[in-house]
Amino acid sequence: MIRVMIVEDEPVTARGLSLMIARNAPDFQVVGTAGNGKEGVQKILAQTPDLIFVDINMPVMNGLDMIRQIQETGFFPRCVILTGYAEFEYARTAIHLGVTDFLLKPISSDTLNEILVSCRQKHQKELRILQVEYLQRCIQHSPTAVSEVRNPLAGHTCVLMLLLSGPVCSNIYNEVLFDPAPLSIDAQTRQRIEETFHAAIFPLRGRHYNECLFAVAFPSDQTADTAAVARELYEAVPSSGTYRNLLISEHAADGIGIQELSRNLYLYALLRTPFGYGMIHTVRPVSDDKLHISREIQQICLSIPKHPDVEAVCEALHSALTFCRDTNMTQLQLISDLRYFIKTVVPGSLNEQIVYPDAAEIVSSCFSYEELESDLRFELERIYDLGAPPLADSEQSLAKQVRNWLDMNFTSQITFKIFQDIFGHSEKYIASLFKAEFGISPIKYLGNLRIDMAKKLIRNNPDLLLKDVAEMVGYADAFYFSRVFKSHEGISPSQYAKLQSDSL
Repeated sequence: MIRVMIVEDEPVTARGLSLMIARNAPDFQVVGTAGNGKEGVQKILAQTPDLIFVDINMPVMNGLDMIRQIQETGFFPRCVILTGYAEFEYARTAIHLGVTDFLLKPISSDTLNEILVSCRQKHQKELRILQVEYLQRCIQHSPTAVSEVRNPLAGHTCVLMLLLSGPVCSNIYNEVLFDPAPLSIDAQTRQRIEETFHAAIFPLRGRHYNECLFAVAFPSDQTADTAAVARELYEAVPSSGTYRNLLISEHAADGIGIQELSRNLYLYALLRTPFGYGMIHTVRPVSDDKLHISREIQQICLSIPKHPDVEAVCEALHSALTFCRDTNMTQLQLISDLRYFIKTVVPGSLNEQIVYPDAAEIVSSCFSYEELESDLRFELERIYDLGAPPLADSEQSLAKQVRNWLDMNFTSQITFKIFQDIFGHSEKYIASLFKAEFGISPIKYLGNLRIDMAKKLIRNNPDLLLKDVAEMVGYADAFYFSRVFKSHEGISPSQYAKLQSDSL
């Protein structure tokens, strides 16, 4: 609803204008009238309307002085001048105050409608900006951090929809080396869906590169077919050649509880959606049940000989993953079972220097069971002494070349495609060599370099904006920089900067 205030000293004119607005534009609400500029200032600052119709010539305080006084408080609503005088001086002063709309008395219905249409379009555009900022703030921060902010979602019902292209990424560093272009839909498609279902759709930042979070909002006194909206979005987002899951949250009245809905979506994705399969899910809060290692996985591990050869280990791995796939195993259960499997087939006494494969990292970077089996087999053959030789000199040299290149170029925008182009090997082959040589993945090594540089910049240049720090160390998005920094240091960049300034 667009709130309107009429400041006019002629009661007949004010009443007639109010009736015309009510008749021609039901989405506009006249929240008050005033008979002079001084009364208008008081009521406008109290009601904060979106649109003001104000006469120029009024007793006590004229319309232009009223507008000027309102603007001096920092409030800049849209104003329409009502006047029976088409005089240049009035127009010039009004334009100087930012007024662009004039209504000459007697008021023309057609001219009024043109102004209302223009105001509606501008209001909707500004409201969308406020709503998407509010939604993003609600998701990123606790409810108390946004409680003092004016709620642009009041009177609306919201539903969150999380589209995952592939697995849930559980490692914050996974996003660093992937193509930074996020999943989304084009503006034309979004507008078509909005017009079809009479709802607003807001693409929001998800947590990782392979997901898109949508908020669907509609007036609380209306209903929207959210299941149909979900199907449209599911089909509209370009396919990346892998399985996709779209999760629909519960409803949030007035945008309250958005953060909890977002958390439930990610929990549901980990605890309820099967790895390797895609569909549309309606999400309900999930219980925090304790995970247990699957009996079948334990039996497969028990069947492995005490001193197995490479074929026995790979056959056991294939059997384990076949069971996981046939039972539509969820991602979190899959990670738990694979951790157990890896610990069983690669006992710690084998080699104290072994760097165990991180099941969560491997699962979250694979987009099918075939790819998962290939990656795990590669890792097991490398670290388990089944006749595989230690890293050759050429492999050690390649790992060192990659590290030297990262040391020189870590502030650049880096994707896995660059590894393939520069070194002629796949990112996963390089990552395996790098981890075997240095005990850390190139992704985490790159993250360490960037965060160390960011800390130096913040310490030595306290006047630098944090978004500039993010860009200087290689992050195109300050939001992701903040997430990685907090994951690495335990506090946000702004908190770190404050600690540094307090210590001076």
